[in-house]
Amino acid sequence: MTEIIDGRAIAAEIDKESEELARPGRERGLRAKLAVISIGSDPAVESYSRQKQRVAKRLGIDYLEVRKQGDAGTEEVVSAVEDLACDRTVDGILVHAPIPGHLDSGRIVNSIPVDKDVDCASLGSIGLLFSGRPVFAPATAEAVVEILLRANHPPAGRHVVILGRSMVVGKPLAALLLLKGGRGDATITVCHSMTRNPALHTRRADIIVAAIGSAGYVTGDMVPDGSVVIDVGINSVRDENAKGGFRLAGDVDFEGVRGKAGAITPVPGGVGPVTTSVLMNHVARSFSSRVESGDL
Repeated sequence: MTEIIDGRAIAAEIDKESEELARPGRERGLRAKLAVISIGSDPAVESYSRQKQRVAKRLGIDYLEVRKQGDAGTEEVVSAVEDLACDRTVDGILVHAPIPGHLDSGRIVNSIPVDKDVDCASLGSIGLLFSGRPVFAPATAEAVVEILLRANHPPAGRHVVILGRSMVVGKPLAALLLLKGGRGDATITVCHSMTRNPALHTRRADIIVAAIGSAGYVTGDMVPDGSVVIDVGINSVRDENAKGGFRLAGDVDFEGVRGKAGAITPVPGGVGPVTTSVLMNHVARSFSSRVESGDL
């Protein structure tokens, strides 16, 4: 029988650890704070922001949202980031993606200092990750690692096939899984849009991570018996029986794969809640580090 990995239960475990990290500071009357910059109006971004805000409130983390108009210029947004970087009460800074195309997104994210870059957006943070010395990793990529470890499917010594090479999941996840030690030590294959016959690779995998942005892409014939399948995809697909006429679907054909995989994450309720909890854990870690160093 296929194990359905409960992302919400794993997120709850991480939340408890975040609360413990923040406890010494709270006992001194201090609170962790995440500052988020939102540019323009995007219903999907606003929904994700509300989700993060709910988790932050539950964990006792202050959530500051700085809103900028959609026509804001690069200098205005960079100035906002720099102000937050200098604010000693702010432990983490996040600029909501997607950043409007008229802005210099590189300049914006690279103005986030590494010690407050809780979603690993800047080149400095990414460089540290790929050199094997990460401060923070992208929350979604790290969420995959947490799921594997906490569901007792450690990646060490296993062949992991990652579908997708984005800087949000595919590339940073490969870097994380290549790290020496119990959280990594995997053998990695990364497939992408130019890979010829990805199924040749997935059929040899111990672990498959689908982050390719195509609903139902991974089908049962691509999955070896007993493998672990982590579905990172979040796609909106038309469904007349669903509220609003649409439902969420992952990159994996859940029903077609469930009978073959040894374990699988659902959508929703899999990687999503773990990602938010990992992000808040990064904020708690930053806060805890500053409390311990006396920088508050």
